[in-house]
Amino acid sequence: MKQNLEFTKHCLLLATSLLSISVFADSPSQAATIAFSQGNLLFTKFSQSPSGTFTRTDTNAISISQDGSVASQADAIAFLGVTPPVGYNFTSSQVFGKNTGYLGLGESEAIIRGIFDVDKNTHFYFNFSADLDLTTFINNPQQENASANGNLGFALINLVNNKVLDYFQVDGTLTTTSNDSFTYQNSNNVKFSTFTKSDFDGQKKFTTAAFDGYLNHYFHDKTTIALVALNSTESRVAVPVPSMFPALIFSWGIISLGLKRKRQKSSETCLLSKK
Repeated sequence: MKQNLEFTKHCLLLATSLLSISVFADSPSQAATIAFSQGNLLFTKFSQSPSGTFTRTDTNAISISQDGSVASQADAIAFLGVTPPVGYNFTSSQVFGKNTGYLGLGESEAIIRGIFDVDKNTHFYFNFSADLDLTTFINNPQQENASANGNLGFALINLVNNKVLDYFQVDGTLTTTSNDSFTYQNSNNVKFSTFTKSDFDGQKKFTTAAFDGYLNHYFHDKTTIALVALNSTESRVAVPVPSMFPALIFSWGIISLGLKRKRQKSSETCLLSKK
């Protein structure tokens, strides 16, 4: 099963990389605007199998154009197996536009959730790997807008009191307005090594990060816990023309509000639900 997951992961990475390479190769002479975001989480070597599992994916790809052309794509995968216990989620969001008068959005979310019944005086542990890649490209900073953001991570939750016992989280944002950031944080029982590389200057920006680590939590008492892993990415581009600007702003506001409410509702339901 793990081999199949790794094969799927490499195929998806290859496909999205090839698409990005082909887009960048054609873009300089075509006034292109590009945003790309991709996240991966893989869990292996669990100390025990889950007693219950839940997975969910959600994608949105929206393209609005007047005088230009725009293409949006969003993909998501979520898997959590019992025998052997292996978990994986993947999201990819990418948008490409050229000329003027367009708006594009790609948004993806993948959630996995496992329930574990841990005996007293027992170590609960697993290994994990994670990576997040963000890229934006514009030709004309005065007219074109592009942004890419992603966040991924996991939390170990005591289902008796909904207390977060351990966590790991990565957040990144790239924008053409220079509000760029990349952060990660973790609890004491989560250990990892990391590789990061970023370039926040110029018309092409990128940040990439890879993590390899493990969680090990010792339970003195018998406890039922949930491992919840969330992975979401979003990319957007916009080049409005004066006659199209009001319609773009209105459409963007309605779309963003609806997607924000949907994400909040689904995330709260996944984190707080015990079954």
